[in-house]
Amino acid sequence: MNKKIKKVTGTIAAQASARGAAGISVIRVSGPQTKEFFSEITKKTPVDRNAAYTTFYGSNDKEIDSGVAVFFEGPKSYTGEDVAEFSSHGSPAIVEMILNRIYELGGREAQPGEFTKRAYLNDKMDLTQAEAVADLIESTSARTAIAAKRSLAGEFSKKVGDISNKVTGVRVLVETMLDFSDQDLDETKHPETLLSMLEEAKDSFEKLIEQTRIGIRVRNGLVITIMGEPNVGKSSLFNKICGSERAIVSSKAGTTRDIVSENITIDGFPLKVLDTAGLRYSEDEIEQEGVKRALEAGKSADMVLEVFDAKDWKTINRENKSTIVLNKSDLLEDNPQLDEPNIFLLSAKTGKGVDRLLDHIADQFIDADSHESSITARERHLRSIGDAYTAFCKAEKGVVENEALDLVAEELLQAQNSLAEVTGEFTTEDLLGEIFKSFCIGK
Repeated sequence: MNKKIKKVTGTIAAQASARGAAGISVIRVSGPQTKEFFSEITKKTPVDRNAAYTTFYGSNDKEIDSGVAVFFEGPKSYTGEDVAEFSSHGSPAIVEMILNRIYELGGREAQPGEFTKRAYLNDKMDLTQAEAVADLIESTSARTAIAAKRSLAGEFSKKVGDISNKVTGVRVLVETMLDFSDQDLDETKHPETLLSMLEEAKDSFEKLIEQTRIGIRVRNGLVITIMGEPNVGKSSLFNKICGSERAIVSSKAGTTRDIVSENITIDGFPLKVLDTAGLRYSEDEIEQEGVKRALEAGKSADMVLEVFDAKDWKTINRENKSTIVLNKSDLLEDNPQLDEPNIFLLSAKTGKGVDRLLDHIADQFIDADSHESSITARERHLRSIGDAYTAFCKAEKGVVENEALDLVAEELLQAQNSLAEVTGEFTTEDLLGEIFKSFCIGK
């Protein structure tokens, strides 16, 4: 594990706006030769943060286009280096000519995400914030965009940093007890202080793990699979949730034989809803395949809505961890009183009770402490935080069982290093390559 890898070479350029014909296109340049390129292309002396309408020149002072040029002097720029942005008319041919001129002058095409990678390497942002740039660009719903903006502003990094500080405090006390065990110091006389610090840090770890899981859902969306026996109203529920007639609704058992899916948003959160074949034994090979696919979809789903006919509510196994939906409540003479939080009595036909189910689905994106979607997160964050938590729990166990304190200190160091992987304080070139390759070229 190494500190940040400082591999920043050359002056890079790329189209920062979307490719294709448009009213305006933006070309971004970053690196040590930016001032030189700015002067060559505009025939003007760059002035920090001054937007100037100017002509853009190619080789042999041939005019290419006219537009607006802005220069940002490092380190007070996005990348921490000298940066220039040229806003031209949005013709792909004009963009190509300006970029070719920059390459002639000694610049090179930016790699995917290289502007943001340089911002990270130049300490303009940490790795979670850099990832949030991509999350913000790729967000498909308003709530995801807001959550990504929070991560970009450093909220996720602060949560990780707060826990890291608590682990550091525990480790300092352990190291003090190690180094001065033979001396009469007040700091080493109170093991209950150490246990209290461990308990507080552990509680923070568990909250962060849950917040990170929610952050992954906010970024990726939830996959919800609707399952159940034939003719319990799965497709009717699917259509009610999705607001469209995507699935064929029929009283004939076995109508849905393949998976039908729809991408939707609920309260601004992204969802993929799957309607599956009815679960039953059948001699029909096609229906057997549908049942097989339904079971596979249930295993891979983030949430399973297990649908039953409401008239059978007394016979349902309520110990199942799935979300249980009792459909066709409109056909009951008397509605049963159900207090279980994972059981929903509704009518997909009339819509009664569906809003409560939708609220339950939306709650999967909500931080129980803040009552709002907080951040975007990735699977790698959860892995690193999980590794840190595992090491921390080993350290806690060592303290409780009076194991050697040097072993406890080593586990705490491992917890710190794993947390540092989240924000990129410690990282590898392979990890950086994997993260930034998914960025667009101009970011």
